[in-house]
Amino acid sequence: MTKGRPSWTLRACAALSTVALSAALLAVAGPSQAAGSAAKNQGSPLSAGTATYSAQATTARGPLVATAKVGALDITCTLTPSKPFVYYGGPYGGGEEGIATVRCTQPVYAIQVEVALFRYSSQVTYNTHTSYSTTTASADTEYPRMSGEYRTGADAYITWTYGGPTSFIPLTFSEIAYL
Repeated sequence: MTKGRPSWTLRACAALSTVALSAALLAVAGPSQAAGSAAKNQGSPLSAGTATYSAQATTARGPLVATAKVGALDITCTLTPSKPFVYYGGPYGGGEEGIATVRCTQPVYAIQVEVALFRYSSQVTYNTHTSYSTTTASADTEYPRMSGEYRTGADAYITWTYGGPTSFIPLTFSEIAYL
C-alpha cells in the first residue's frame, strides 16, 4: 500500500490558517513585536480587498521592518516593494509588474508576502506567496500592458517560530512609475 502525501494546496491552506490564527491571537494579546505603524493598527492587509490607497497611506513608503527577540537572537525583517516596471513576454505578452521582497537577518518559520499593483490609486492586481524556514521571500504580480501611473503596494506576515507569534508589516508603497 502506498502512503499518499497531502497536496501542496492542503498544506498551504493549513499553514495560512495557522498564520491567520496566530495574527488574530497576537492582535488580541497586544502585539509587542508588531512593526512600526502596525502597532498603531494602521494599514490593512491587501487580501482584505484594498481597492484604493488614500493620501494618508501614501506616506508609508518602503522599506518597513518588524523585529523580534527569538531566544538569544534579535531578528529584523525588512519589506521592500519594487518600483513597477514593464516586462516582455509572460502570460499577457508583456505588461506591468511589481515585486515585493522580505529579507530577515535570521531564518524564521514563515514569511507571507502580499503584493498588489495600483494604477492611478486603484488596485488592479494582487498576488501572495508564503515561504517556510527561510530568510527571504518574494511575491510578484503582473498586469496587461496599459499606459499609466503605477505603484507597487505590499504587506507581510512574519511567523517567527513554529506555533509562535506572528507580526504584521503594514501596507507600504514603492515610488510611482509612469509606464
